[in-house]
Amino acid sequence: MNATRQQEFLCPHCSHINTLEINPAKEMYIERQVACSRCNTVVEVVPADGIGEQINLIVSVTSSEMPIR
Repeated sequence: MNATRQQEFLCPHCSHINTLEINPAKEMYIERQVACSRCNTVVEVVPADGIGEQINLIVSVTSSEMPIR
């Protein structure tokens, strides 16, 4: 049985829709670093429990990719 679920998220840098496979039994609340398929920006993705057994993805730009002000 394949327990993975395909999820979509927007890149916070270029707003491109990316897909990611998540195994809810093993990967919930574990940070993953993923590169955007369009702009190649590295983002951190954390799957979290949502309402009604849905999965929410918390997506942010990694600290090494953030511009210095």
